[in-house]
Amino acid sequence: MDERDFSRQIGLAWSSVKDALAIGKFLIAKRSLPVDDAFRAVALNEEATYEEIYKVGLSRSHYNILLSDYAYFQFTLQSPTSWRLGYFPNPWLTGAPAAEVELKHWETLEEIGALNHEEASSLIGDMPVRGAVPPIRFEYAPAEYQELAHPAAHFHIGRHSENRWASSLAVGPLAFTLHIAKMYYPTAWARCSRFYGAADGNCIDEMFLGVVNDVRIVHEFSEKERRAMHFGKNPPARWWEAFARPRT
Repeated sequence: MDERDFSRQIGLAWSSVKDALAIGKFLIAKRSLPVDDAFRAVALNEEATYEEIYKVGLSRSHYNILLSDYAYFQFTLQSPTSWRLGYFPNPWLTGAPAAEVELKHWETLEEIGALNHEEASSLIGDMPVRGAVPPIRFEYAPAEYQELAHPAAHFHIGRHSENRWASSLAVGPLAFTLHIAKMYYPTAWARCSRFYGAADGNCIDEMFLGVVNDVRIVHEFSEKERRAMHFGKNPPARWWEAFARPRT
């Protein structure tokens, strides 16, 4: 994936969350995000809490896309064959609809002058940490591939650095963003999908299927790994034949 395609996908990801799903707040960078040493230092610090990592990224605007709940996406292209995608949920709000309603109420009171900024900030600062949704990263690094030990393409779910969920797909910014939206913003997603009862029109699920269809297969993925659990698509025809074969 070259820089032009990477940026194109970021632009399409932003259009999807802003226009289709209506959960986008800001697009900060429609290009690969450069390394931020301050964010990197706290992210690699095993003693740092997730809340500390999240706050550093937010305060330094170290993200490409900011969502309405103040969760954010980071997309970094290291080379045409290596990239990193990250989703950092808001530990106070994401996955907690009641907390989002509460925040919007305080923001409205601040806008009309019923609360000053310090009072609103104090209320927000006192909100409990819910941590309902885990941070998720996707990495594609063929140079680090080791069969069954270190997959070239993999997801990290949560903060544990050694949990690598193998993928046979070289997921890009657009597919990654849509998958996160489908998993963790179900209300917004359902409004745009005929599979959840939305009116016929531009169905977000149909669009997502088209995006996934265009995601390329990872070449650094052995037959042994294909027989193991992994993120992927289109299992071999012989697998379906074996599954459908009547038992004797």
